[in-house]
Amino acid sequence: MSEQLTEKQQRALQFIQAEITDRGRPPTLREIGGHIGVSSTNGVRYVLDALVRKGFLERSPMLSRGIELTDRSSVGSTRSTVREVPILGRIAAGIPITATENHEGRVTVDRSLAPTDDTFALRVRGESMIEAGIREGDVIFARPQRTADSGDIVVAMIGDEATVKFYKPVGARILLEPANSRFKPIVVEAGTPGFQILGKVVGLMRKF
Repeated sequence: MSEQLTEKQQRALQFIQAEITDRGRPPTLREIGGHIGVSSTNGVRYVLDALVRKGFLERSPMLSRGIELTDRSSVGSTRSTVREVPILGRIAAGIPITATENHEGRVTVDRSLAPTDDTFALRVRGESMIEAGIREGDVIFARPQRTADSGDIVVAMIGDEATVKFYKPVGARILLEPANSRFKPIVVEAGTPGFQILGKVVGLMRKF
């Protein structure tokens, strides 16, 4: 599902599924809008129309709650294959930025993007990883871990600054390499105080 739906579409579908399961009826347009952060009913209709086109919903436009799930969005199977992940803040794909944890809410995604319960998400700033397919505004998903293999894309802290880069140990040094020829690697001496790997990037979601 994550490859076919935008962030708002995924959140809307999950909310509809939860309401039908928990309350026995679908939510209204305003209830859906309140959940996904869309204030106008026309905006909500746009999201629902996309879910209809993609085969996840059927709608009766004349009814306030005229929403039905299709076989493709079976409540039982879909709820078991998705996970809510907290977006903890922003991460630099460029010059490292001061790391301040600033929760931006949560996002519902397929478990293929968030394979473990402790997976966390960060929104990308900068363009140093564009050749690896990571762009400004993307949401990356990382699995917490303190070590990495050469070639992994990692979330790393350097002092109080955070960045996302390729991890490449070279002798007594660690290179945090960009995927953009306009940027230079960040060189860190092994054992540098304040340097640590926070996690390995395991997934990405783009908001169109």
